[in-house]
Amino acid sequence: MKDVSTKLLRISFAVMFLWFGVNQLLNPAAWTIFLPTWTGYFPIPGEMLVQLNGWFEIVSAVALIIGVWVKPIAILLGLHLVGIAISVGGATGVRDAVLAVMGFALAADEHDNWSLETRNN
Repeated sequence: MKDVSTKLLRISFAVMFLWFGVNQLLNPAAWTIFLPTWTGYFPIPGEMLVQLNGWFEIVSAVALIIGVWVKPIAILLGLHLVGIAISVGGATGVRDAVLAVMGFALAADEHDNWSLETRNN
């Protein structure tokens, strides 16, 4: 049963990022309101930052789905969610902090047998 829970955690974590990443690419203007004010100092427009973030989330999600670099990507996405949680705050921040802990739990767990990393060992 443990192997099933790890698969579910990895795939559901990835699907969440895949959904958000695709939506950021489809309508970046709708997501710029979530950018922290300090990103206004960057030499690139907010919509481009959102699109770059969308690509980061999509590529990371696909890697999680196929099971490559699971631990480092789960840690990176967890840290990404911590940053979002701090930036957004409130109930949404609490939710994102809990999701970040799920990412850290995924990174701490063993590879499941549906992961390509397991197939290479």
